[in-house]
Amino acid sequence: MSTMIVLRFVHVLSGVFWAGSVLFIAGFLIPGLRASGAAGGQVMQQVMGVRKYPAAAGIAALLSILSGGTMYWHNVHVSTAGWAGSPPGITYGIGALSALVAVTVFITVIRPTGDKLLEFARAAQSGGGPPSPEQAAMLNGLQTRMAGASRLGAVCLAITVVAMSIARYL
Repeated sequence: MSTMIVLRFVHVLSGVFWAGSVLFIAGFLIPGLRASGAAGGQVMQQVMGVRKYPAAAGIAALLSILSGGTMYWHNVHVSTAGWAGSPPGITYGIGALSALVAVTVFITVIRPTGDKLLEFARAAQSGGGPPSPEQAAMLNGLQTRMAGASRLGAVCLAITVVAMSIARYL
């Protein structure tokens, strides 16, 4: 089997998981969890802490970026760099940059905020009672930050998906 076929398979499969899950989480899961109150916190603990979604998404992002970058490098290399300035090359480049912005948002905002939310949930469970007004305000701030960063990541990955799906035909 050709190396490019394997790379494309890895790129598409990991990219579909990464982008699809981020779009679902930003558009449906986070709003639903926020509307669910304490029960939403339990679901978030299960998804993020027990089921290890952040690790799965991180691995998918890494595989997608590495395989896509390798295919991009191959196309640049075999065309003596002319392909990168072509409409498909530019469009793939835009999609790649948008994916890199998404992974940067994940690393710098979403992951640390998610870790703080999990810490907060564990502390709240051990405390037994409802959160104090200060804790509730902190929780709301973390949830708002997570929702906003998730929407930004979802928009970036939507741009990536559109660019990757049309670039070949330009």
